Amino acid sequence: MNNVQLILTALILLILFGLINLMINYISRRDGEPHVPFRKKLWLIPLLSAFIIIPLELFAMLYAGWFPLTDPAGSGDTLAFDSNGVLLGFSLIVLIGFLIFESLIHPLVIALLRLLLRKDASIYIKQTVTIAFDTVLLYIVSLLIPAIPIGGWLQSLFIALFFHLIEWILIGVQTWVQQRKRARAESAG
Repeated sequence: MNNVQLILTALILLILFGLINLMINYISRRDGEPHVPFRKKLWLIPLLSAFIIIPLELFAMLYAGWFPLTDPAGSGDTLAFDSNGVLLGFSLIVLIGFLIFESLIHPLVIALLRLLLRKDASIYIKQTVTIAFDTVLLYIVSLLIPAIPIGGWLQSLFIALFFHLIEWILIGVQTWVQQRKRARAESAG
């Protein structure tokens, strides 16, 4: 692993840990639950981060298995062309892009969409817009870094759909858990 990858890894982990900490604080405040103790956060935040990083790494390995990694034009220092370096670099760059898009670009685009439509867009339109922007992000990253073997728009679209499928599954699990909590609270009270 080269120095750029180590810096990217540390930066991503810091951002991810900070975002998850903010999310835990927000959810506990929103639900009126007591503040999560620091000792619990010490193991909870890395565990929740692993739920994000591990599927990303597994997908990168699967993707590298389907599309052999080659060095067409010398990729520079960001991605090392050993198998581990490419997988880590690809995953980190995609994760950085998705974090930036999820926290900045998607909310701005959806707000612009609301302004243009003069009403709130349906969930299907919002999902279509986010998938389209993620596809563009992946395609641009593949053009900027020749080591990432994305062959075109269709592969970028499939990768974006895969990550959104993971997001939809996690949202479904969260909804199911919340429904069970409510059902238990109603039956107990």
